[in-house]
Amino acid sequence: MSQSRRQSISIVGLGYVGLSTAVCFASRGFDVTGIDVDKNRISSLRKGNSPIHEKGLDSLLHRSLRRKTLTLRSDYDGLVRSRIVFITVGTPSREDGRIESEYVEAASKDIGRQLALARGYRLVVVKSTVIPGTTEGLVRHILERESRKTAGPDFGLASNPEFLHEGSAIHETFHPDVIVIGGHDRKSANTLSKMYDAFHGRRLPTILTTPPNAEMMKYAINAGRATQVSFVNTIANYCTRVPGCDYDEVRKGLSSVARMDERYLGAGIGFGGSCLPKDCRALASSLRSAGIHEEVITPALRVNEAQVGEAIRLAEKLCGSLEGKRVSILGLAFKGGTDDIRESVSMSLAKALVRIGAEPTVYDPAAMDNARSLLGKQVVYAKSAREALRGSECAFIATGWDAFKRLRPSDFGSLMSSPVVVDGRRIYDQDEFVKGGIKIATIGTGPRVGGERGSEGSSQPRREWHYVVIDGKIRSD
Repeated sequence: MSQSRRQSISIVGLGYVGLSTAVCFASRGFDVTGIDVDKNRISSLRKGNSPIHEKGLDSLLHRSLRRKTLTLRSDYDGLVRSRIVFITVGTPSREDGRIESEYVEAASKDIGRQLALARGYRLVVVKSTVIPGTTEGLVRHILERESRKTAGPDFGLASNPEFLHEGSAIHETFHPDVIVIGGHDRKSANTLSKMYDAFHGRRLPTILTTPPNAEMMKYAINAGRATQVSFVNTIANYCTRVPGCDYDEVRKGLSSVARMDERYLGAGIGFGGSCLPKDCRALASSLRSAGIHEEVITPALRVNEAQVGEAIRLAEKLCGSLEGKRVSILGLAFKGGTDDIRESVSMSLAKALVRIGAEPTVYDPAAMDNARSLLGKQVVYAKSAREALRGSECAFIATGWDAFKRLRPSDFGSLMSSPVVVDGRRIYDQDEFVKGGIKIATIGTGPRVGGERGSEGSSQPRREWHYVVIDGKIRSD
């Protein structure tokens, strides 16, 4: 603790990444200054009110404020006292797919002006997701211009991409798979590496490389993940049309034989959030600018966008046209455990249902306020999942919240006027629902062979003899 308490860092930009990073470092005794130009956000944070829903964040925020290890500011005054400064501002998409770099530029300019006042070595770390070459190009140029100092001898510079997942950002900050450090020079890389050693209490798996390589890793990894998810959903869509086929069985081969990343093998209505769609568009745009074919990247986005149509197709197969029917959407955030609706396929589903004349009632445990800002009066907002289901003729499970997993077939049967369920996240036991008299369809599960009428997409009867042997151990279904 005494070693880490001597370390002073600043974090510029208090969104998901910046705020999560700030409270984690402050909780371990680092002297952290969090900076965000949004004065309302800073005011709210000073009162202990987090603007984002993230597991474990609130308690760490309160603890850090109480122990005075976290200082919150809406200006850059005093930043010169920090030995390491992280840039964690947003890089949203432009219409052409390129990232908007104005926030990175503005942060670099203000940091550079503070560097001009600093005596001694300082390290500037770009954690924002930026196209390869940005740290050594745009950021370095602005810092050197504003500070009148030179990267290397006068101050350090590094790229340090994050690989956090919303909903588990706090846990992953404390327990990362690997730390990627792209240093401008050896001193920059070693300074940042030693800071992480102090934070974690030991040396974790670390990749030391150059800034362009670190930046490229971020885009390559996220585009690869998005491509895998879209490939999985393409296979799952085919499974949906083959009698007796079930994606969960196919998944065993993808995991055990192909050794594909198990975390991105879940089939459903598609991915969303602030990273995968945006990073795919940015990489595709950069590839086109470099004269490289990007046909591998863009189709992944098209498949993802089409998954909403697949969910509606399954619903109409079970209950006919949805025009004029009351439908329920359970889940509006792009994933469980967060209130983030950015690029959420659930939101796209709600808008698509409105366009075809359906009457959606929506519910999400955390994202209702955010959803209202985009959907307005186009939908009805329920106060609970059960209220959303009441009187509905079709229910879409659009986000895999644990609360929805606890709903039983009897809940749907007693609350809905015509119980039809489209399980867009594969969270239910299909046989249990069919036995309970619920019509159910799941992306990735084919029609029953000789099964009940109207159970399109429900699974085959469970076969207890199905199993997988891994490392000599039997894993049964």
